[in-house]
Amino acid sequence: MRKWYVAGDSIMQKRSAWQIQKAVWYALLVRELKTRFGGYRLGYFWALFEPLSHIIVLSFLFSQIRDRGYYDVPFPVFFATGILTYFVFQKIVTMSQSSITVNRGLFIYRQVKPFDAIVVRALIEFGIIVFSFAFLMWFGGWFFGYQWLPADPLRMLLVLVLVFTLSLGFGLVTAMLGAMHEEWAKFIPILMRPLYFISGIFFPLQALPSQFHKYLLWNPLLHAVEELRASYLYSYPTTATSLLYLLACALPALYFGMLYYFNNRTRVLMT
Repeated sequence: MRKWYVAGDSIMQKRSAWQIQKAVWYALLVRELKTRFGGYRLGYFWALFEPLSHIIVLSFLFSQIRDRGYYDVPFPVFFATGILTYFVFQKIVTMSQSSITVNRGLFIYRQVKPFDAIVVRALIEFGIIVFSFAFLMWFGGWFFGYQWLPADPLRMLLVLVLVFTLSLGFGLVTAMLGAMHEEWAKFIPILMRPLYFISGIFFPLQALPSQFHKYLLWNPLLHAVEELRASYLYSYPTTATSLLYLLACALPALYFGMLYYFNNRTRVLMT
């Protein structure tokens, strides 16, 4: 049942908790976009240009070394499907660490919580990377004749959702660290760098020495990269990775991230 209340001479509809939450997220989304991209011309273009340029430049360099990717897949497609997964995780985790501090002035409004700022920034980073990937694959399919439609769209969507869940869990932790221990948060980008080389971005798991597989497979990002490639490419094999393992890592990461947030949210507001 809708509820109404009188404000001055007008009658206004009382909003539900979900309507208020959507309004808060929308306001934070608009503010974040204007802050990051609205201050200069072509701001949205540069937001997309960063991941696109990374993929294009490295694809060109490695294509000179290796004509074809693995399993007869063009190397730009092979590399793009790998770097997409890493970028989603890396961007959300590193960008979340400043999401609370830059929005601290908004927390005087009781409807706005630090959790809202973290989620909105994570969604923005996720949207930028996925849109950049979709644009690159469409352009590559049109100009170079590469495959640009995924072989299994539902499976690919599931992988992306699980990677986002995993990333948000870690992002909640880095956001709290960035607000409470800013000096320690500076080490987060450094800790992310080894993942760039051990997550199967440049090489498939089967191309690496088998004696190292049992150690590499502890990395959930490696599972995500291989599973996303298998969902995008028709002939890409996945014999050792598992969506269940990725799920088993993503859900606990989100749970412990939220637990860490709720246990420290009062400290964040008081600092």
